[in-house]
Amino acid sequence: MASAARGVGLALGAAGVSCAVAYAGTQLLISPPAPRQCPSERCRRDTFEQLAPKWDATVRSDEFLAGISRWRRRLLQHASGDVLEVAVGSGRNFSYYGKAKVQSVTCIDFSRAMLEIADSKRAELAPIPLRLKLATSQKMDFQDCSFDTVVDTFGVCSFEEPLESLREMRRVVKEDGQVLLLEHGASSWELVQGLLNRSSQRHVEKFGCYPNRNIVGLVQAAGLHIVTDERKHFGTTYLLICKRAPPPQEPNDK
Repeated sequence: MASAARGVGLALGAAGVSCAVAYAGTQLLISPPAPRQCPSERCRRDTFEQLAPKWDATVRSDEFLAGISRWRRRLLQHASGDVLEVAVGSGRNFSYYGKAKVQSVTCIDFSRAMLEIADSKRAELAPIPLRLKLATSQKMDFQDCSFDTVVDTFGVCSFEEPLESLREMRRVVKEDGQVLLLEHGASSWELVQGLLNRSSQRHVEKFGCYPNRNIVGLVQAAGLHIVTDERKHFGTTYLLICKRAPPPQEPNDK
């Protein structure tokens, strides 16, 4: 039964992939919808305030099936020292921080309702000290070079000014620190990217985030240097490990 179930699952998965690509191609042949004004940051914050109570239940099964939970774990195994998590949301990363390597976790988010959910999960992080702060990512109230690690998971897609937010992450991380990013954005498949472009307006209105942003371009423009770049889901999910400065080059063998 287990083998049969896996076979059916794989078949359905393959069919789903084919249908997704075919659907994307069809959509590209249709003239795009008339552009509308994108929601303001206040409107998107209101969206997150409304979604907060049911957020975990909404995304839990999708994240599990898509392997996002495993990628959260893989990313956060690199966190160490004093950590800043930007756009913490409901605290879905708390259980993945390594208690032997992380000394403290400071979290910010612009949604008070999301922070309240995160606050209820302190036990998942204990005994690591946790500090929660209501704040935006574009202008953080921290000194330069304050944190050993800066973490953001699925936040760049929802920031009002993503470039400014990434520059702030670079500013507050220590010279030898790291910025850990798990994001979704522009696809490496042209047809899929066309579908993302068409659905972007509806997606931001419903979920408060833009699914088609050029994540790598934004990260590089912010002055961060990518040392690890992994992709999945047609290139739309990014696992990036970044440094504030280029890694030192190995001396040439003479």
